[in-house]
Amino acid sequence: MIELFYSHANKRWYQQSSYQSIYWGKEPNKLSPFPSFASSIMKLQSSHDAIRPLVGILAGSTRKQHFSGNGTIFKAIQKELTDSGGLSYVFTPDDIHSSFITGYLYDHFSQKWTGYRFPYPNIVYNRIPDRGEEKSDKVTAFFSLLKKKGIPYFNRSFFQKDHVLAHLSANEELLPFIPETASVNGSNVEQFLNTHHSIFFKPTSGSKGRGIFKLNRVKTGFHYVDHERSYLFSTFSLLREHLATQIGESYIMQRKIKLATHQGEAYDFRVLLQKPFKSWQVTGIGVRAAPPNGLTTHVPKGGRILPFHKLATQEDEARLTALAIRTAEVLEEKEQMLECSLDIGKDQDGQLWIFEANAKPMRFDEPLIHQAFIRSLTSSFRTYSAY
Repeated sequence: MIELFYSHANKRWYQQSSYQSIYWGKEPNKLSPFPSFASSIMKLQSSHDAIRPLVGILAGSTRKQHFSGNGTIFKAIQKELTDSGGLSYVFTPDDIHSSFITGYLYDHFSQKWTGYRFPYPNIVYNRIPDRGEEKSDKVTAFFSLLKKKGIPYFNRSFFQKDHVLAHLSANEELLPFIPETASVNGSNVEQFLNTHHSIFFKPTSGSKGRGIFKLNRVKTGFHYVDHERSYLFSTFSLLREHLATQIGESYIMQRKIKLATHQGEAYDFRVLLQKPFKSWQVTGIGVRAAPPNGLTTHVPKGGRILPFHKLATQEDEARLTALAIRTAEVLEEKEQMLECSLDIGKDQDGQLWIFEANAKPMRFDEPLIHQAFIRSLTSSFRTYSAY
């Protein structure tokens, strides 16, 4: 057992344990025995002479609170690590200094995050939620500094849908599982609609179903549908004028797949993959169903969760697992990652289709999958940390 103490006056950590010296962080840092003026912060279930690993969770900057990001995941990581002799803190790009990092711990009694001064960690887990901040000079410089210090980190960046699908399509083994996809360049939409009468448009940087819309070629013209509106354009010229105002960023278009249905609702699979040791594994598979006449299966857009084992057969699970693992292996050739999630659909003939990949998986609402995710994640921290 290690009990940690902190003095806000001199911004130093102290410890009480059965060992004379306790070390933590990537660079040698020894914690002194606690003095009477320091306040007890937390206890770690450790039987070692070090706090391992010390994990830094890189979150987003915000003026309203200490950081932005998925606090539920951050709390779960902290609890899992402290129960096994490690520790995590959350920090933002604004909290980084040359010799220390200002990080935040969660107090379950006060239900508040509090800031402390920490050494550089053994590994950094990038959970910045904003693509713009992730590309900033400050973050780029920080990752360069981590390389110089020999501190591993993941995930380096969000995925771009067009880059990911292009990379996967270049693999002969995976090409049959990728729906026909093209980047929108302003002159190829009509040709794509002539080939595929129903297509989805997706922003290359989007998530949670934001910005997605669908076009159907019908007898009376072109039917446009997004999450809120529906229009009918009698000519392609009128449709093109509307698209010119609708598409303000990079988009891809992808032919619609007629998904398998359950009680009339189309559904697809969310597959969570992690690499806690030296090979990829499927942590869990969820099912998401679109609402009646809904555009996508995303829960924030009205989709709902269905039980996996009530819909999928053992053969489905085996096929999904094999395809997902192979996909993660191919993605790893391009991206520095230890986790990802995949959106995979099954059409009405039983064929599997890879729709997209996500570098920073959102929290799965299924409790068993979420618990397995946190356990596997902390195993990754231990496997890949630098001491």
